[in-house]
Amino acid sequence: MPALPPLTDDGHATTVVGRLLEVAAAQPGAVAVGDAVRQLTYSGLLAEAAAVSDAVARRNPDRHPVGVLCGHGVGAVVAIVGVVVSGSPVVVLDPTTPAARLRSYVDSAGAVLCVADEPRVAVAREVCGDVVVLDGRRADLRVVPPRPGQPTALAFTSGSTGRPKGVASGSAWYLHDAYTNATATGCYGPGDTVAALLPMAFSAGLGLTIAGLVSGATQQLFDPRTRPVRELSGWLREVGATVLVASPAILRGIVASSPPGTTLDGLAQLTMAGETVHAAELEAVRRLVGPACVIRNRYGSTETGLICEHVMGPGEPLPPGATPVGRPVAGVRLLVRDEHGSDAATGTGRLVVQSRWLTDGYWRAPEATAEVFRDLGDGVREFLTSDAAVISDDGTVRLLGRTDHSVKIRGHLVEPGEVDALLFAQPEIREAVTVGVVSEDTGRARLVSYVVPAGGRLEASSVRRVVRAGLPAFMVPEQVVLLPALPRTERGKLDRAALPPAPVLDPGACPPLTDWERVVAGVFARVLGLERVGRDADFFALGGDSLAAEELLAAVASELDVPGATLSTALLAEAPTVEAFAEAVRRHRRPAHPTLVRLREHGDRPPLFCLAGAGAVAVGFRPLAQRLPADQPVYALQAHGLEGSGRPDGSVEEMAARALRTLRDVRPHGPYRLAGHSLGALVALEVAHRLRAEGEDVELLAVLDSFPPDPSSSPSPFEGGPLRRLKRAVAIATAGVVPDRVGNYSRFHLHGMAVARRYRGRPWAGRTLVVVASDDPSAQARAAWGPWLAGPSVTVHVAGDHVGMLHEPHVGALAEALTAELAALGAAVPGLDAAAVSERG
Repeated sequence: MPALPPLTDDGHATTVVGRLLEVAAAQPGAVAVGDAVRQLTYSGLLAEAAAVSDAVARRNPDRHPVGVLCGHGVGAVVAIVGVVVSGSPVVVLDPTTPAARLRSYVDSAGAVLCVADEPRVAVAREVCGDVVVLDGRRADLRVVPPRPGQPTALAFTSGSTGRPKGVASGSAWYLHDAYTNATATGCYGPGDTVAALLPMAFSAGLGLTIAGLVSGATQQLFDPRTRPVRELSGWLREVGATVLVASPAILRGIVASSPPGTTLDGLAQLTMAGETVHAAELEAVRRLVGPACVIRNRYGSTETGLICEHVMGPGEPLPPGATPVGRPVAGVRLLVRDEHGSDAATGTGRLVVQSRWLTDGYWRAPEATAEVFRDLGDGVREFLTSDAAVISDDGTVRLLGRTDHSVKIRGHLVEPGEVDALLFAQPEIREAVTVGVVSEDTGRARLVSYVVPAGGRLEASSVRRVVRAGLPAFMVPEQVVLLPALPRTERGKLDRAALPPAPVLDPGACPPLTDWERVVAGVFARVLGLERVGRDADFFALGGDSLAAEELLAAVASELDVPGATLSTALLAEAPTVEAFAEAVRRHRRPAHPTLVRLREHGDRPPLFCLAGAGAVAVGFRPLAQRLPADQPVYALQAHGLEGSGRPDGSVEEMAARALRTLRDVRPHGPYRLAGHSLGALVALEVAHRLRAEGEDVELLAVLDSFPPDPSSSPSPFEGGPLRRLKRAVAIATAGVVPDRVGNYSRFHLHGMAVARRYRGRPWAGRTLVVVASDDPSAQARAAWGPWLAGPSVTVHVAGDHVGMLHEPHVGALAEALTAELAALGAAVPGLDAAAVSERG
């Protein structure tokens, strides 16, 4: 018998069928392929394939593509070789795929005939119509050469980037891919037994089938989709496997199902590909296969075949983190392309493959082919992958993930695979995948990690802490979803489309109770990109990270008149909820004036002075100030003693007198613009009268959802039974006396109600804007200002209730109405003297 010449790097030196004839002539009695039922030698394989080829050639004289629908056994290999020998392209169909999906493959390929084993004949007829049934007969081999340019096989992509496409690969491609997989890398050849677990319907499985045959190795077939994975260890020993080709998902199953201390001592080579393998998994695999086994982490694609591999020999240390996919194989050059379209031999970008040995492109899809394939001349072509990668100075490639999985987080381009690498390194995590989720409403992207615990209890918060400790803040997932297992496709690959939807972030069930809480809640929501948050919402549980925390602290310092030196991320960590942080901010606030808050000092317009309602704080006007024109200065006033020491003023007149002194400290002379919410409107009305009496110009009085200045219109604080009335009387009497923050706001509110009941206002002849919260039960009563307005006035109804009108999402309408009135008042007027504000009460 002639000696079997080794495969060469010249795929054109022969054909797949010609190479099979060489192998069969050199080792006719060697087992080519075996399964649990039978073993078939190379001579026997060609004899059975010859019978299939004859049947196919008779019924398919025009050599259209032919489907193969068989189980993962010897019959499938016979059918594949038979179709190839007939000169027709082969399309291997997966029997676990629904018939409708198979039919789409057949239609896309243009197949007119299908070869099937007996159990799958009915499905084959449903899918294709004309069927050749495998029956084990043999014949003399008659080779029918393929037509020029005709592919050897069509392999459909997994569809991870869209609709599956058939990739056409010729004989030269398969032979060169076999050379790189088996011979050039020294992975397997004659005398080796390759444990083939990958489905032949997929490119990697079909490529292995052909490579194993043309290299002269023996292939033993095991289908982990129909047989328990726990049988694999024993089966590998039984068949004498020296080479195991498996996906990481299968390897995880072997590791998990093998008793502690189990080793697969007979294996000399392990190759794995298909998804990222992380250090913790790699260590477990090394323990399983034993120290003498060479481990190969490979990377390729349906369009290119094997691209590169990272080889870890016996005794070599394993790499930390995500295992690199190594260096290019023979005949391949790799580059990375940046976002500007520039290529480089090192760096980070979208991976570009250049080679003489790429596939022909997408079957009957020239436009799709042209999008990613390009001729470079002299027989070299280029394929643009969808994988982001880093190529180091020594040529080592590390995959970062699919480019279509990358996501912009706070302006940073994030490859979620980096988060996965960190998670996989944790012993308490078995599997993890991180995805970017983009809000349909806001367009804001967030990271969600789906995590499978390795056992025992695992908290989502602890997962986030791990990521926060190891990666930049913008890479911390906002949510962690714990699953019993990650969903996978029929190919064993991660099925991202089957991941459960990320649950809606819980912004907290309880609404804010105080103005401080409302304001802080608003800042939380703005920084975190949420519509709203409740008082029990935790900043970090909602996705806040150190970067967002810094943004929050900066906003609080600039907008709420809180010294920046008193704010820190440690303070936020200790008080992460809206309620706790609002109280912390209130305690740390050191205002320059006890009743005045500068919401915006800069601008050329006359300032707008906003007076808060009963028990309300001045910072409650912050959302409104943010919505007003940028050149509109805004100051806000609150009741004396509300957040300091001192009793509240006993009447609207006393409140107005104090407010007037504060106004004149800021702006000694008019024109003045006043706005008041609730009780604050009555105080503003009284201030307006006093300013007018002093000869000052009051350009605008804005009444924001207030009862008219009539005691009969204002509700009494003493409604209810005797005990309730007594408690409220005590609360009013102790306002400003008892040092209880939340209770003080409530006591000041009741005190304000009592004060309003004693105030009878005079008609105002100046320009007035009345804004009514239309969703409030008292809207009609609060709109009845007509008898007290003797000058030009406008009444506007806006959405929201009495308090909600000052906050998102309703404050926008209020700001629009107020902006329109301010714009109608004319140009800027000098005279603002912010530095002259005194600290007196």
